[in-house]
Amino acid sequence: MRRILVFFILLILLFSGGGQGREEHVMETTLIPFAEGMYLPLRPVADFFELPLHWDAIEKKAYIGNQGIEGVLFAGTFHVPLVELALAVQGDLDWSSERGEGLLFFEDRTLELHLPRPPQEENPPTVYLTFDDGPTEATPFILEVLNAYNVKASFFLVGENILKRPEIAREIVERGHQVGNHSFTHPLLPELSTVAMKHELELTQRAFRVITGVEPFLFRPPYGGWSPELKDIYEDMGMELTWWHINPQDFTNPGSKAMVNQILSELEPGAIILFHCKMSTAVALPAIINAIWDRGYDFDSL
Repeated sequence: MRRILVFFILLILLFSGGGQGREEHVMETTLIPFAEGMYLPLRPVADFFELPLHWDAIEKKAYIGNQGIEGVLFAGTFHVPLVELALAVQGDLDWSSERGEGLLFFEDRTLELHLPRPPQEENPPTVYLTFDDGPTEATPFILEVLNAYNVKASFFLVGENILKRPEIAREIVERGHQVGNHSFTHPLLPELSTVAMKHELELTQRAFRVITGVEPFLFRPPYGGWSPELKDIYEDMGMELTWWHINPQDFTNPGSKAMVNQILSELEPGAIILFHCKMSTAVALPAIINAIWDRGYDFDSL
């Protein structure tokens, strides 16, 4: 009797793929609605399908297997159109526009696809994305992600960076994001004299006014440095202090998965999340937005 039972258990495991092996051949991917099409990152897909991938710098085209495919650089990662990818790998695409989800089959592997999914209920709890130290070379990539997902955020900009990259500072304001004062040279403000601290804030306000035409009322001190003297300065200038609740420490480049896990472990209504204008943050941002949406939260500027 025991031998018969073991035999049937082995048969079940055999026809079910052993339970574990099947999961290893399924991967979920969120599509990016960009440039009137649906795009997905090429590198992780090629790795999942176990296909060779290389970049032709002359043609500015990626080759997956022997098929060339064009795309766009999005959030620091090369993205390609879904339909063109399916044709390039000769995979079977099952897509529903109504549901905004589908499957891409290639050999024994299945790629689960879906568009970004904001919460559907009315008045969902809100959290706030904030980005410090911009404008930097990574800021345009962050703006691309926010624009694709139709998410607003708050940017605490450094005055000297505004002067270095005025067009990016203007773009932040023109896209409807909020801006805040993050000092002019990014020092630890309490270590400066009262005159020097005030000078840091005033120069940044002037840079905002001249370059963007707005003067922010929010202030975030670099490194979170605070003192009673600094409080008197920013309050006399009509600004409000903005701290944060969640710090995924993106300046240490922990990776997308670690950042998502930490944010979700501390997420609560009204939470302010601290990021920096870094390329690794731009790359992780789609996964972060999707994970927060999956928890039923939405976004707004402060």
